[in-house]
Amino acid sequence: MSDPTPTSPAPQPIDSRYPIADRPSSGIPRRRGWLHLGLFVATFVTLSMTGGYFWEGLGASVTSDAELLDPTLWTRSFLVGIPYGLWVLAILGAHEMGHYLACRYYGIPATLPFFIPAPPLFVGSFGALIRIRGRIPHRRALFDVAAAGPIAGFAIAFPLIVAGLVLAEPSSAGVPEPGSLSLGTPVMWYLLEGLWPHDTPPQVNYLIGAGWVGMLVTSLNLFPVGQLDGGHAAYAISRRLHRVTARASLVALLLLVVYHGAVLRQFPAYTLWFAILLWMRDRHPRLLDETEPLDTRRRFVALALLAIFVLSFIPVPLIVHDA
Repeated sequence: MSDPTPTSPAPQPIDSRYPIADRPSSGIPRRRGWLHLGLFVATFVTLSMTGGYFWEGLGASVTSDAELLDPTLWTRSFLVGIPYGLWVLAILGAHEMGHYLACRYYGIPATLPFFIPAPPLFVGSFGALIRIRGRIPHRRALFDVAAAGPIAGFAIAFPLIVAGLVLAEPSSAGVPEPGSLSLGTPVMWYLLEGLWPHDTPPQVNYLIGAGWVGMLVTSLNLFPVGQLDGGHAAYAISRRLHRVTARASLVALLLLVVYHGAVLRQFPAYTLWFAILLWMRDRHPRLLDETEPLDTRRRFVALALLAIFVLSFIPVPLIVHDA
């Protein structure tokens, strides 16, 4: 995710034909280097704890609050969850570095990624973002900055899920207990079911878990709303498209939330995301030059982004099992 709210507008558009060395520096103040590193390490720790607790099954044996607060549990969870933590960091890092390197290419001042740790429950991170500190010059630059992140993240998350499915063992779990939670499947999962030769579903491993998080992050960022990656891409095509798709996305997501609760009797997991998108709406900062339309090649990439959004979307992220 990128936050392009400008803080220091550039005086004129930057011609992308200039060599990178001749463009304005997009580095970060040295004093912030420790902040980036500290957040990165903290996110790695919380992700790894989450990986051990959920994806390696250490949390299944916890039966009391005292056990949940046991430091030994979280130490063990961290150690066995390191592979999960590394893979999720790879997905988040690829996503944000895609944005960052595209900014560097166009000479747009931007920070390195800020990784956001979260309590080691469920996912272990609130994602990552970069801060864009200058006006974006034109539609081509906006589109390339927006597209680079989700394409890079998806390029890691997709093979992870495939590898996890190939290496997974058949699940030995019986009927889920009433009130228990399980994860919903992204749309792409239904296209990969042919790789699974067993009658019972696969046991979710850390590769599938990390890929699932990557799909969730990718799909959330590709909603064509506000200043999300999908919103940037839509605005780069046309301001009108951005306005129409933002409003249509809000209506569609609201209907999905209602459908989750009223029809499926499931936890409406997208409620918070709907509130965030409602706040973003169709607001987007103007570019320095909005006269030049996108070329045909980038319009084909826009179709690829739409396909990635559909494939990575998780219709029901959390499934609550009834009695």
